[in-house]
Amino acid sequence: MTTNELWTLGIAGYAAVVSTFVLGWDAYKWLHSGPKILITASTGMKLVGGAVPGDKTYVSVTAVNRGDRPTTITNLGFLHYRNWFDATFRRNKNIAAFIVTDPSQAQKLPYRFEAGGQWIGLCDQDEGVLRMIREGRLYVVLYHSHAGRGVRHRLRAT
Repeated sequence: MTTNELWTLGIAGYAAVVSTFVLGWDAYKWLHSGPKILITASTGMKLVGGAVPGDKTYVSVTAVNRGDRPTTITNLGFLHYRNWFDATFRRNKNIAAFIVTDPSQAQKLPYRFEAGGQWIGLCDQDEGVLRMIREGRLYVVLYHSHAGRGVRHRLRAT
């Protein structure tokens, strides 16, 4: 082998390694792009101040879009499961499912959820909600246009 052939082989090997790395990096970026919705929920919340103070208790849901693309929040709901196994491995075996018709007065659904944005919703908390939390596992679910099953968060009584 001549020196030119060795140089050609070295450069071709280097180009193959770099192009493989770039292809892997592009695949990683593609898999991790899009909206990333993180939700938290709290029970036992009360409204203070404002024009309509009251004694009602609410479940508060806060969502943050930590991704790089916007999405549309379509609705908010609840899923009640008997136990941990059903909630983890048999997600379509819920005891009851509920949809909250109007969770936010300021950010009406459907809501365009920009990257870096925050959405807050409320729903009434009655004795039935507390019973479902005590007797099984109750999850709040935020449905948006990029996830079929929605984003879940388990509710715990405060």
